[in-house]
Amino acid sequence: MQYLGPMVESLRLLGTVHAPGVVQYEVTDSDAWDEQVCSYCNGRQMVVVAAQLDGNYKITLEGTRWLRCVSCRRGAVVEGGVVYPAGKPFRTPLGLPAADAAIWEEARSCLGVGATVAAVMLCRKILFHVAVENGLPAKNEKDRAPSYAQAVRHLQDAGLVTKRMLPWVDRIKDVGNDANHEVTPISVDQALDVAAFTEQILVLAYELDALMNDPQRAENGVP
Repeated sequence: MQYLGPMVESLRLLGTVHAPGVVQYEVTDSDAWDEQVCSYCNGRQMVVVAAQLDGNYKITLEGTRWLRCVSCRRGAVVEGGVVYPAGKPFRTPLGLPAADAAIWEEARSCLGVGATVAAVMLCRKILFHVAVENGLPAKNEKDRAPSYAQAVRHLQDAGLVTKRMLPWVDRIKDVGNDANHEVTPISVDQALDVAAFTEQILVLAYELDALMNDPQRAENGVP
């Protein structure tokens, strides 16, 4: 730890390293553990590898903490109460085609860092793609992509959107239009609503079939 220089004086380390200015603690110490959501595996238990101390040699929420997930053993940093890399809300439904999975993961990453406009635009793109994957022509007779209304009608005809889901569809339409055509801020709650609906569309479009095609997984209730 000598290469850290003066920084060592404000660090508290878990382990057996002996260096001037370093205060150690054991795994039985409450400061050795932290409850944070791992952005890689969604585990919630972290071991504190190192923590920055205040002037009284106490760990504070405003200080920096270096963590390691006990489940996947990947690392994370907490700075000012914010975890990096950021956790991803929602989950990835089973059976997604590669393109849909990539876009959905990007949307989740955007939500994790507060990029709400980008997240909504990606969710809207997923909706169009699911419609095309379920039989909607990608281009009409004028070589133009289908409109949002055409995509929604097609998803209704395909049975993926029911009448009870239409208010949520309208919510995606309104927020999505702002994201694509206006410089309008999108709140976190709006983006989460759009993403929640998008996740359900992916479940209905892909995950249910994936579960049916894997009887053992469906019987065991594996998500």
